[in-house]
Amino acid sequence: MEVVLLWLDDLDDALFSLALEWERLRRFVLKVGLVASLGLAASDLSAFAAAWAPAFFYVAATSVGAWFLAALLRAYYHSHPVRLPAAP
Repeated sequence: MEVVLLWLDDLDDALFSLALEWERLRRFVLKVGLVASLGLAASDLSAFAAAWAPAFFYVAATSVGAWFLAALLRAYYHSHPVRLPAAP
């Protein structure tokens, strides 16, 4: 029984580490999206940089989409808690 508890503790540590890394990645992607959207706004102001506008748009749209997906997954996870069966 103790082996199972140790395994569950290791699994818990791994899941929390994964959640922390996901949150760091989500924040990084949002920062990239912010920089890309600012670049898009700046490229609209100058006529010679208009060729960069599609690239900035796709980076910004992808980062916001990744953030939105993470927000949906978080909302789903918190609305459906995991229920383990009772011990016999």
